[in-house]
Amino acid sequence: MKVLALDIGNRYIGVAATDHMDEKLAYRYATIDRKTQDNLAILSNYINKESIDTLVLGVPYHMEDGSETQQTQKTREFISQIKEKFGVDMHYIEVDETLTSRTAKDNLLQEGSDLTQEHAEAARIMLQEYLSSND
Repeated sequence: MKVLALDIGNRYIGVAATDHMDEKLAYRYATIDRKTQDNLAILSNYINKESIDTLVLGVPYHMEDGSETQQTQKTREFISQIKEKFGVDMHYIEVDETLTSRTAKDNLLQEGSDLTQEHAEAARIMLQEYLSSND
């Protein structure tokens, strides 16, 4: 199974992928700027290049009660575009991405890495959690 995870934000989409040698290991793949790049075309390129068959899609919920927010609706609208673009042959898995950005920042600060990788790190966290829960 080749998996790509997306941390979908208003401005950026963080992308993580499974490792070629160990498909249970997630790594940061890229960050797409939604305002300056054709995000669906770039995703299509990644999917083809990496032979992706599964997309893990981060969906945000209200932190206190798990309810949907305005950002949840925006994310679902983009997920609909993704599903329309890539069709029924792709597997789509929605996961709760609550707190991944905060954890991503903490991880990057501990590593001494550039904070511009925050969105890709958030996607990596989601993907690693998904892979670990499906052992």
